[in-house]
Amino acid sequence: MVERARKTGYVPSKIVEDEFGVDSSTIRRDLARLEAEGLIIRTQGGFLPVERKENHTYPYGPRRLVRPSVKNHLGEYAANLVEEGQTVMIDGGSTMWHVANHLKSTRNLTVITNDLQIGLLLCEWTNINLHVTGGAQVDGLYTLAGPATVEFVDRIHVDVAFLGAEAVEAELGLSDVNVLEVPVKQAMIRAADCAVLVADSSKFGKRSFAKVCGVEELTQIVTDGQVTPEQRGAFGRKLEIVNVNCE
Repeated sequence: MVERARKTGYVPSKIVEDEFGVDSSTIRRDLARLEAEGLIIRTQGGFLPVERKENHTYPYGPRRLVRPSVKNHLGEYAANLVEEGQTVMIDGGSTMWHVANHLKSTRNLTVITNDLQIGLLLCEWTNINLHVTGGAQVDGLYTLAGPATVEFVDRIHVDVAFLGAEAVEAELGLSDVNVLEVPVKQAMIRAADCAVLVADSSKFGKRSFAKVCGVEELTQIVTDGQVTPEQRGAFGRKLEIVNVNCE
C-alpha cells in the first residue's frame, strides 16, 4: 500500500480493497497503523504518500480531503484580516479555497485569483468584483499558470495576497513542487502591499523542488498549533498560530 502511494500519489481505498480482496474494515485498520507510523496521510476515501516525488502533483480532489477542518479554520482566520473595500489576490489550492469561502461576509471586495474552483465559488457573490487571471491549466489542478498569468498579475496592485505553499522552512523559505507555479506566486508577492502565507503545520520544516521566496518577503504566516517550538522560534513575530482541533 505504501509503495503504491509512492508511485501514483493518491490511492482510493476501494482500489486496494478490490486488488487485495479484503474488506473495508481491514483497510481502515491498516491505514490507521500506517499513518501512526508516519508512512502515509489518510484522507476521506483514500490515502497519500507522506513524501511526494519532485515532479508529482496531487490531484485537486484528494488535496481538499486532507485536514479539511484545519484548513477551514485557517481560512476563516485569514479572511478576517481583510477589510471592507480592499483588493485581494488569492493563490490556487485547497487551503486558499477556504480563505475565499470565508470572504462572503466582507463587503465591496475586488478579488483576483488564478484558481478556477475559487473563481466558480465567488462568481455569484454580489459583494465581490471577481477577476480570474489568464494562463494555462496546471495538470491535475484547477490552477492557471504560465507567462500569461504572470503578465496579468504584474499589471495590477492589491492590498493583500494570500499564498499557499507545498513546503515552508525557515532557512529556505517557501518552496513548491511545481516550477510552473513559482513565477506566479512571486508575481503575487510583488503585486501586494501585504503577502500572507496560509499553510497548515504539515507543510513546515520541509523543502520542496523549487524555491518561491524567503521568509523575509512575507508579511505574515498563518498556521495551526501543531508547529514545533523550534519552528515557532525560527519564524518569529511573523507567525500567527490559529488554535484548532487538528485531525
